[in-house]
This record gives sequence, structure tokens and C-alpha cells, in this order.
Amino acid sequence: MEDLKFLAEKLHKTHNKNLYIIWGFCREFFLWKENIDGDIDIATDASVEEIESSLPCVGHVGKKYWTIIVYYNKKSYEITSFRKDIWTINNRKPAEVIFTDSLDEDATRRDFSCNAIYYNILEEKYIDPVNGIEDIKNKHLKFIGNIEERIHEDALRILRYIRFLYKYDFLPAKGDYDIFLEKNISLLENISIERIKQEFDKILLWPNNTKALEHLKKIWFLKLFFPEIDKQSDTPWSKYHQEWNVWIHTKMTLDVLNKILEKNNFDSDKIHDLYRTMFLHDISKTETFSTDEKGENHYYGHEAIWADVFHSQISKKWRFSKKSRKRITWLIENHLRVFKYKEMKKRKIRLLMNHQFFEDLMIIWEADHMGRIPASYEIITELHSAYIDFKQWKQSQTFYTWNDILKLYPWIQGSEIWKKLTHLNDQIFNK
Repeated sequence: MEDLKFLAEKLHKTHNKNLYIIWGFCREFFLWKENIDGDIDIATDASVEEIESSLPCVGHVGKKYWTIIVYYNKKSYEITSFRKDIWTINNRKPAEVIFTDSLDEDATRRDFSCNAIYYNILEEKYIDPVNGIEDIKNKHLKFIGNIEERIHEDALRILRYIRFLYKYDFLPAKGDYDIFLEKNISLLENISIERIKQEFDKILLWPNNTKALEHLKKIWFLKLFFPEIDKQSDTPWSKYHQEWNVWIHTKMTLDVLNKILEKNNFDSDKIHDLYRTMFLHDISKTETFSTDEKGENHYYGHEAIWADVFHSQISKKWRFSKKSRKRITWLIENHLRVFKYKEMKKRKIRLLMNHQFFEDLMIIWEADHMGRIPASYEIITELHSAYIDFKQWKQSQTFYTWNDILKLYPWIQGSEIWKKLTHLNDQIFNK
């Protein structure tokens, strides 16, 4: 904050203009008295030219959007001038923005009242032009101005509304918001899939994700972007799943996963992939649903079918990274194999447990098993014990390395070296 005070003093001294911290910093201060997100967004009533003439500027984020990068004391800060949007392209990007030195005008172009609170860095006080502080204290999430205008300006505000509603345990400021959200949900089709995915991931990551997903289903988001998931509520249970329908089971598994992950400190990529896997793991149950002559329901092969569809279609559509695509595909394809680990031959279970994503699979399997009726934690304990035994066995073994193969079989080359290495180590797994 001292660096920002220095920059604010310099700007004020040179042009009599101010720096303000906005968005999450202010919102979360009045919620929790601390900035949980860690984001610092800075706005100013100074023009781009005034910023450039008084502060150590090093570049533009996009000059037509009035955002300058300032570098000071080995840190960079993005500073955006107050502005007015003229109109937008494809319900997302402003086609033109005009500079304004009016804080009130800048506030009225923002999405929610809780995001239009300004902290004056020099004066160390909050400015609240649209009563955002009162709305936060009352736990109200309120669009600024006309809700349809705000959504048409940026359709991503639909997803942001759902995210804020459940992240902060807010209530809608008006009871008819859902009517406008559902009415305008198709506008999201004009938004890039990367931006949709970014917002949706944030919704999945928060502990109230199942309530948020139910709300997304209500306003037809799932029907538009995940029609297979939307149909899960019409796909009945089986004797192994007495949760009434597959949609209820999916939500139950996410509730269990929330509890598992809150006790662990995994890296963000892994957490993202575990949530994505859990949300998607039974997506093909509707497609594979059948009833036999005894009246029992089945979903034969749903995991293999969906793993293939995910890898070849969905992962590319949603721009998953190569590693995420590989991890999620394998987890979906194998999420039922663990149930049968006691029936598997020694070599197969050892190879399965040796896989780089097996520990992730145990998490998915635990959530899948405990997120159903009936469920028993005993089988979870047994698997963890078996995995500990496997790791102890593996430590007692000596496996062949690439150099070992080169010394033992100097005449083979290329891919043959890898094949020989795999073959010899596979024999060890069969001991």
C-alpha cells in the first residue's frame, strides 16, 4: 500500500487527480475486513496522458480501453482511467470507451453495486456512489441501473451474478432477476468459450457450487452448454444408486469432494481438474441408460463412452490444456475400475496404482462412492490401506532405467528402447 500511496501523491501533486482501489478489495473489506481474493484493481480520474506524464509508465493493456501499466519498486500496477462505454460488440466488449473524470459516471457503468465502491488511497476513505456498502451489509446483490442493459453490455454478468450470489451468500436484491437471466441466457453464446469456462470454473471451485449449479440449471445455462448434464435429472437411479436420479448423485459427489479438498493443499491445476472430472464423470449415463428384463436400470459402458467423447470433442471445445485433457480423460475412464480392484490380477492393480493420476483417482472414487446411497466408508479405508502396501512394495523393488537398457541391449534403438524398458518393468509388477 505504501507504493500506491507514493504513486497517488505524485499524481495528485502533478495533476490534482486521485488513485482509487476498486472491485474485490472494497467488496471484501465490508464483507470480511480483508481482501481474500488478493486482487488490487486501481482506477483514476486522471486521463491516460496525465498518467503517462506523471508516473513511471511502461506500457498499455489496450490504449483504447484507457488502461496503463505503471512499474514502481519492482512491481507493476494496471491503472484504468474512469470511462463511459458507448456500446458493445457481441454482448461483451465495448466498441468504444470515452474518458470521463466523473467518479459517478464511472460507477454507473459497472455491474453490481458491491463493485462500485471506491477507496481513495490518499484520503484513506471509501466513496460509495450507488449505496454498495448498504447492499453488502444487507447481503443484497443488486445490478446497477437496468438489469437488461447491464446484461446486454456484458452477458458474462449472468455467470458473475451466480458466482457472487453463492460465493458471498448474497440474496437477490429483486425477486424477478431470474426472469431476466433466463430470458437473456442465449446471449452467452456470443461470448468466447474461454471466458465462459473461466467464469464457470470459478463457480465450481467455491463450496456452494451445488447450489450455484442448481441455479444455473434453473436459468437454462446447463441446457445451453451442458445438455447431457441437464438431462441427468430425468435419468433414474439404479440399485447401486438410490439417490432418485443421476443429477442428485452428481451434486452429492461434489458436496463430498468439497469436504475432501478443504482438508488438502493441492495445486490449483489439480483442484480445477478434480472439480471438472466430478462434474462430468457421469455425463453419459443418460445416453447409456437401459432397463433389463428384471426391471433393473443400467448404464453399461458410460465411463468408456464419455472418456472418448470428452477427449475427442468436449475438451477441445472447452480449450482444456493438454495435461488437463489427459488427466480428466483417464479419471473418467477409470473411475469405476477401483470398485473392482480386489478382483483384479496382481499386475493390473499394481500398474493401476502406479499411474501418475492414481491418487487423483482415489479422490474421485471416494467422492463418487460416498456421494451415493448406500455408501460405506469401510471400502475407502481398505483401498487406502492397499495403496500404502503397494507403495511399500514399490520402494523395495529395483526398476530398470533407460541407461540400464542401453547397457544391456546396446543394439536396439529408438522406440524399441522404450518398449524393452516397459516390458522388463512390467515383469517386476507381476512378481
